[in-house]
Amino acid sequence: MAERDDTLLFASLGSRECDAAADVLARAFRDNPLNRAVIASDDPARRVRVNRAGMRALVPSALHHAVVLAASTAQRVAGVLIGLPPGRFPLPPPPLLRRVRCLWGQGWRTAARWGDVFRFLEERHPSGRHWYLATLGVDPELQRQGIGGGLLRAWLQQVDGDGAAAYLETDRRTSVDFYRRAGFELVEQTELLGAAIWRMHRPAAATVISTTPRSQ
Repeated sequence: MAERDDTLLFASLGSRECDAAADVLARAFRDNPLNRAVIASDDPARRVRVNRAGMRALVPSALHHAVVLAASTAQRVAGVLIGLPPGRFPLPPPPLLRRVRCLWGQGWRTAARWGDVFRFLEERHPSGRHWYLATLGVDPELQRQGIGGGLLRAWLQQVDGDGAAAYLETDRRTSVDFYRRAGFELVEQTELLGAAIWRMHRPAAATVISTTPRSQ
């Protein structure tokens, strides 16, 4: 019987891993405040199904226009990061068939609310040359094990190698401190659909202090 290998590998996501990555992100954001507000459901399973429809449209398109990193073991994808290089925001829409499948899986009202969210964030997106952290999610079963920090460090090495700034938004208060330890600074706290949104910026060539989760 082969031994289980749980060694993490941080590398670019392969095209064959798109569905697995979408499933990880669907679960990762299931309970986020903005996710709950947009989907408007108390059923976690439904929120995962709706998320999966959106992520299966997003991830394949991101492979062609963004840096997509995965943290994987021999058995599974554990976490995913999508980062857009300077000048690539916003991502172009997915092909028509993927958009139709996404709309079918999310429902018209939820898709319309996500459209409102994207427009809200796009209006506040900074100008100037920068990388954009569009998505960073870790499977809930594997969170608080340093996976998100490892993905972030791997991405920021590319950002710093490019000599550029970085920008992100988060709707989780605990994530603010996580990103601050990586050199991000709070730009603004705003609100959308009743959920708080923190906008954060990292100056070019900032020093990564720490992205290792603190024990509680």
